Amino acid sequence: MLIPAYICTAAVEPVEAFGGRVEFYEIRKDCIPDLADLEARIDDQTRAILAVHFFGFPCAIRDIRRICDKYGLFLIEDCAHVLQGQDGGQPLGTFGEVSVFSWRKFLPLYDGGGLVLNRWVHELTVDWQRERFLFTLRVAKNLLERALPTALASPLSALRLRRSFPSSFGTAANPTSVPLLHVNPDSKSFDQRMINCPISRLSRILLEHCLLERVIAKRRTNYCYLCRQLKGVQGVRPLIDNLPAGVCPWVYPIFFEDMPNGQFPLRKLGIPAVSWGGVRPPRIRSTEFPAADFLYENLVFLPLHQDLGTKELDLIIEAVKSVRARIEHSPSSS
Repeated sequence: MLIPAYICTAAVEPVEAFGGRVEFYEIRKDCIPDLADLEARIDDQTRAILAVHFFGFPCAIRDIRRICDKYGLFLIEDCAHVLQGQDGGQPLGTFGEVSVFSWRKFLPLYDGGGLVLNRWVHELTVDWQRERFLFTLRVAKNLLERALPTALASPLSALRLRRSFPSSFGTAANPTSVPLLHVNPDSKSFDQRMINCPISRLSRILLEHCLLERVIAKRRTNYCYLCRQLKGVQGVRPLIDNLPAGVCPWVYPIFFEDMPNGQFPLRKLGIPAVSWGGVRPPRIRSTEFPAADFLYENLVFLPLHQDLGTKELDLIIEAVKSVRARIEHSPSSS
């Protein structure tokens, strides 16, 4: 399987855990696949291509679909950053033979994701595990703990309410026959125990009753607000400054020019900014993919989830300006 060189290692682990071999292809600095590099890496061993809609924005998916059709390859559409989106009027998640979604990145769910089979020739049967009562209790406890801070939230604590970012990373767990009673929902490591686990009862209920249109509208509003307020800030550049119609952004990705790892000074100011530098697959050698190297080192994700109001967004904006001003006035920049 060909997978983008800019990727979280948890997207690679499942393929390798089931005996697949992964090769990587280059991603440009705008997070669009390098189609020439992708096609050049196809050989007689290639069976599938993984295409990622980074941060909820469409990735040249029609071009990748044409490449897959040309060589007779499966297209797996990674929609983990997609709540809603389209390309030329066609919904994201409908281009590939298979597409996957991760609703926890957008909604206050404990667990659960989506697997969509669009053009699958074999019938899929799943031997679902039965949800244990203790697991249901753990889900309820987790959801309650996440809901309680909303009543007491200060502006900075509101920034931390939605745990959309990984807090820890490890290695793939070994399969086990022990009943699944607990998972770490904030770990992005592949856990084979969860392969046949359905979404928990409580998360399903929440998913069915979420007001998605309000969530999408608020995230779009927050994205546009950050765009307007950060426009013209010297040394700061958004990955995408035009929010396409119908797209629900996961985060607000920005570059700090001439300043790698800008997430660290932001975190010191209380802003839960992150990057993918710490989750880079170890098999990707340094300098092998220069554009992907640049993204790992320089692209920073700012929160914009629907819990944030203008007060919290202004804290993010002031922190970005403060970090940038500190760089501008440092001795090394003079």
